[in-house]
Amino acid sequence: MSTGKLKKNKIVALIAFIASTICFQGQSLSQKLDAYNVVWERPSEDASGQMPFGNGDIAAGAYAIEDGDLYLLLSKNDAFTYSGDIFKTGRVRVSLTPNPFEKGKPFRQEMDMKTGSVRIEAGDVNIRLWADANRPVYHIEINSPKEIEVMAFPEFWKRFDSCGFNNFDVTDKSKQETYKANPTQDVRVDKNEQIIWYYAVGERSVFKSDMKYYEVGDMIGKFPDPYNNNTFGNLMKSPQLALENGILSGKDKVFDIRIYSFTKQTHDISDWMTDIEELASNPVDTEADWANHCQWWVDFWDRSWIFVSDNSLAPEERGGLIGEGYVAKRKEKDAAALVTQSYNVFRYLMACQSRGKIQSKFNGGLFTQPLRCNDKNKWKKVVIPQPDGTLLSHEDDRDWGRRFTFQNQRLLYWPMIMSGDYDLMKPFFNYYFNLLPVRKAITKAWFGHEGAYYRENIEPTGAERDCGRDGKPLKVEPGKNKGQGYYHSFYFTSGLEIVAMMIDYVKYSGDNEFRDNLLLPFAREVLLFFDKHYKRDENGWIRLDPAMVLETWWIAVNPAPDIAGLQFCLDELLKMDIGTDKDEEWWKRFRAEIPAVHLYEIDGRKAIAPALEWKMKKNAENGELYPVFPFGLFGVAHGTEDIVAWTMKYRTNKNSFDYKCWTQDQIHWAYAGNAKEVQEGLVHRFRHASEQCRFPVYGSQKPDSCPDFDHFGAGGTALQRMLMQCSGKKIILLPAWPSDWDVDFKLHAPYKTIVEASVKNGKIERLEVTPESRKQDIIIKKSD
Repeated sequence: MSTGKLKKNKIVALIAFIASTICFQGQSLSQKLDAYNVVWERPSEDASGQMPFGNGDIAAGAYAIEDGDLYLLLSKNDAFTYSGDIFKTGRVRVSLTPNPFEKGKPFRQEMDMKTGSVRIEAGDVNIRLWADANRPVYHIEINSPKEIEVMAFPEFWKRFDSCGFNNFDVTDKSKQETYKANPTQDVRVDKNEQIIWYYAVGERSVFKSDMKYYEVGDMIGKFPDPYNNNTFGNLMKSPQLALENGILSGKDKVFDIRIYSFTKQTHDISDWMTDIEELASNPVDTEADWANHCQWWVDFWDRSWIFVSDNSLAPEERGGLIGEGYVAKRKEKDAAALVTQSYNVFRYLMACQSRGKIQSKFNGGLFTQPLRCNDKNKWKKVVIPQPDGTLLSHEDDRDWGRRFTFQNQRLLYWPMIMSGDYDLMKPFFNYYFNLLPVRKAITKAWFGHEGAYYRENIEPTGAERDCGRDGKPLKVEPGKNKGQGYYHSFYFTSGLEIVAMMIDYVKYSGDNEFRDNLLLPFAREVLLFFDKHYKRDENGWIRLDPAMVLETWWIAVNPAPDIAGLQFCLDELLKMDIGTDKDEEWWKRFRAEIPAVHLYEIDGRKAIAPALEWKMKKNAENGELYPVFPFGLFGVAHGTEDIVAWTMKYRTNKNSFDYKCWTQDQIHWAYAGNAKEVQEGLVHRFRHASEQCRFPVYGSQKPDSCPDFDHFGAGGTALQRMLMQCSGKKIILLPAWPSDWDVDFKLHAPYKTIVEASVKNGKIERLEVTPESRKQDIIIKKSD
């Protein structure tokens, strides 16, 4: 058989496989997904109208301008500047003649989740945009029944020096002012029918000043500087286009424009040039690469799903999703469809941006983009006046700047445990684990004892300059905390939650290599910090003082999140039977010193208290619910949903920020077993959209950014907990599921278990559990 026929058969087989994947009431998985794609029926008006796609390391926002051209705004996971901002790698403009984007011509643009691509039908021209799931290259495939002319070239904008939210210091202040006045710009090189452009950070980095600031200058040379000499950029070429006068151009019916992205830390730019040219010289078989790319996405979608439908609506009333943004609230009648789309689009977006070197950022990840701004919503942004008088934010700008704020970051990754997206979690865990040497050194230098503390904003250098007023925790004796601190002064919970997430990851995935090589050494240092940092009271119990309840209560003793985190982590590590005999002896001794989570009575019923002592409220988290989630000590699976429900009734903050952002009310209502509250809250949450951009599933600005990914991570976690909660080997199904929502789902449970079910009118009609032996551990709760 010829090679051509083999390729064709492979592609046909793949398409057949996609079409024949598991069916739900006569629909295949791919058909189910198609119903929740974002679709536009007209071109965009400006750069705020972008549609996302990516391969996990590189990603792009695509937009076609009416009466104009096609654009791709390009991103890469590790495109770091000297201060830790992640800048765009570039923008590509593609012009077609005759213009298929002329006003009045048929137009359809669709984000095709099942294949990780964007498809455009404009006039009689078909365009397919995709970032190869298996290599760092974008494809712009253009097909026309008639010969057309295509021109492709990069566009540049004036770079700025650093996002306005960043706090850092450099030794030479005059040099810093010079950099701000004359920021680094892109460089373009044309050669061998290719256009190459790059941004070179050069001999410049905040790493050394960070290490000196934290009195760990000896780490310079021992720990890699993540920014110095970083160079990122792109190479564009096409077999159908020739380079002439700075533009790739040509006439044909079929085109494949390829854009390669590459990052490397090197003092010699020629090294970067050689490497990206070598990358682009590798043989390309677009049809075979597309088939392999689609296979990656088939495998991704096959491992987990949730599809919800409202059985109280007539069939003709279901669906009806509106693909347009530029609204503060989405108005779709079918709230179940809205929830389903939000859950699946978020999972798609994380697959598009969480397979690189660095964890995805909560504040837009790889999909930051120009936003429409006015005096009310520009909020510290660099804004660029457009020819028509409107204001768009700068391509590289990002609310909250370079920060990896943990309260937000974690929510991008919690849903991945139940969806089985273990490969996407690795950048998150590696980020914090790889910083362990610096965190240990800083802890020793600052506090004078062993262990490692992790606060809210840990940067890729290992520093925390964006924490509090000066980037350093306060040194205050027990009993002397009078509220003189700031949001992060005594808040060390983040390390415990990272350990808790690692524990759950191991329990669900069975990844023993990760357990022994990452979880164990990381947990040792985090727990050692708490053991060494705090004194014991007269009864031998640890007394966390000075302390805070997250960012909310600035004066506290034994905050509920930290006490619960210590309990959970120590109990689970001891159950795992890992580490040395010395570890076990230490953990048992330490566990015996951890008091119970403080409960108190409200109107004669027990509720979880924020701490043993607490006062001076400053933010809007419900620290009293952290023993429920993320630390899993209370809930339906423990038979303590009544305590959770009563705590929820009297919680410190109710539906903060109008159900937006990192708030966890819906997650906690699920653990209380209250289907009505979590259902209503999720719908309210997912109705939020942005007036500043066209894509309707990015959330909205304030208190975080647009896109706001922790907003969707919190909602996705709640939806999963409505369907399943686990404790030990026990698997509780439908602990908080409303009977007016039907659902098909496939989720992962501890001990490498997969649960797949169909629920209709509150009853499970189909249940499959893998392995079969785990079916005996299933307990089905009656839907409300």
